[in-house]
Amino acid sequence: MFSLPSFTQRFAFKGVNVLTSFRQLSKLGTLKPNEGSTQGYKRLGRGASSGKGKTSGRGQKGQKARGKVPWWHEGGQTPYYRRFPLTGFSNPNRRIYQQIKLARIQEFWNTGRIPLKEGDTLTIQEMVKCGLVTRTLRHGVKILAAGASNYNVPLNIEASKGTAVAIETIEKIGRTFTAKYFSRLGIRAHVHPERFLLKYGYVPMEARPSQRRDINYYSNPEKRGYLAKDRSILHEPLEKARAERADEKKVVKVVSKFKSLDEQLQEAIAKEGASA
Repeated sequence: MFSLPSFTQRFAFKGVNVLTSFRQLSKLGTLKPNEGSTQGYKRLGRGASSGKGKTSGRGQKGQKARGKVPWWHEGGQTPYYRRFPLTGFSNPNRRIYQQIKLARIQEFWNTGRIPLKEGDTLTIQEMVKCGLVTRTLRHGVKILAAGASNYNVPLNIEASKGTAVAIETIEKIGRTFTAKYFSRLGIRAHVHPERFLLKYGYVPMEARPSQRRDINYYSNPEKRGYLAKDRSILHEPLEKARAERADEKKVVKVVSKFKSLDEQLQEAIAKEGASA
C-alpha cells in the first residue's frame, strides 16, 4: 500500500496542487446561489416563534390590517385631483399643420434635394417626395418665416397656410405664394394619388371649403387664398346658383278654404231674397 503523501508526490506537477483539486471536485454537493441573488418568501401566520404569527406583522385592526390601501389614498380627505378646478379643454375643431421653415427650404435647395427647376411650384406633394415633410400630414403644411433674411429660393410655393412675413419674403424675390385648402381625404389623395388608383381605380375630387372660417380665410387676398385668385372654383358657381334660385322663386297667393265674414253675410242675404 502507499500513503497519501507518497501518492501526491508521485503525481504532483509543477504549479499544480493535486490534493486541492481533488478536494474541490468532492464539494459538488455544496453548490448554492450567490449571496443576495435569491430571497425567500415570508411565511405568515405560522406561530408566535416565527415572528410573523397571529396578526402576520400587520398590527391590530384598522384599514391597513384588513386590506391594501391605494397609493393615491389620502386618508379620507379631499384628494388633490378634486381639490382644484379643471382648466383648459381639448378643442375638437383645431387644425394641426406641419410647420416648415424657410430656412429648411433654403437648405434643401442649396444641397440639391429639391428636384425642381427655377420657376416651378413647390407643392405639398413635392415636399413629401423630397423629404421636406416627414411626419404624418393631418390638415396640411404651414410655412414659417424662420430664416427669411437668407431666403432666395426661386420657386413658387403652394401650401395650406403661411405667415405674413413668410409670404412677404417669398414675394420680395419675385415669386408667388398660394394658400390652398385640403380636406383630410384630399390631402392624402394629393400626396399619394397612386394609392387611390390602385385600390379604387380613381382619385377623389378636390374638396372645396364648406365651413365659414375656411371660406373667409381662403377668399382673403391678404392670405393669398386660392379662392381669391380663381373665383370660378367657388364664388362664381355660388353666385350663379343664387341667381337661378331667385328667378325660379315665384310668389304664390295662399287661398284659404274658409270664407270671410263679408262673403258669408252676402250669401245669407242672397238666400233670404231667393226664398221670399
